Amino acid sequence: MISVVTDFHSVFGLPDQGVRAVCTTRQAGSSQGAYQGLNLATHVGDDPRLVMQNRERLADQFDLPGEPLWLNQVHGAQILEVEENAVPENADTEADGAITAASNAVLAILTADCLPILLASCDGSRIAVVHAGWRGLLAGVIEAAVAGFQGAPLCAWIGPGIGPCHFEVGPEFKTLFPEPGLFVAKPGQRDCFDLPQAARRCLHRAAVKRVIQSERCTVCEVDTFYSYRKEGVTGRVASLLWRLRG
Repeated sequence: MISVVTDFHSVFGLPDQGVRAVCTTRQAGSSQGAYQGLNLATHVGDDPRLVMQNRERLADQFDLPGEPLWLNQVHGAQILEVEENAVPENADTEADGAITAASNAVLAILTADCLPILLASCDGSRIAVVHAGWRGLLAGVIEAAVAGFQGAPLCAWIGPGIGPCHFEVGPEFKTLFPEPGLFVAKPGQRDCFDLPQAARRCLHRAAVKRVIQSERCTVCEVDTFYSYRKEGVTGRVASLLWRLRG
């Protein structure tokens, strides 16, 4: 298993504020068949026992300070506020993001082409995770998460997701996303939508100044990440974010 990010603030060239982040891959897990590797989702049809083994491996490898809060993601804009000492409810809570100022609360997002977005105040006092597909962008999930920081300067990391090289869409998308520069024309094929760029623009409009994109495409790197668009039945990787207790 590969960690794409470990020290969130070092990615932005800022002092270590005790914020830790992990984005998993599909490698080195117990799942088999269509879910081959480190599938961390219980809702995709995988053997629940193997998913639990994968989650235990994740917790052990990265020495997580607690059980991750696994959300029931519905492509909306609900952001869950996580209080100190909250008990994870494991897929019972419908939300597409979570935010907290609590120490050692592990926030989690599951993806397989949609974007995981990690947010933190630049002083490390508050963090959030966001599940951002095109429906979530239209619903305002990024703006909802940023609003939870109440104007504090933020950093954002856009993780692996489907890139403009593979996200073919119909002409209706240009009505949904009329802003120029979000589509790549391919002669003889349907246009491709640039989901990471659309997310980046949402972040900038929400006054997030520090944004870094992973530049990893889940379809191009299907041996490393899961891709729902390419594979159909498949697993999910996880992006995790937590604050160390000061």
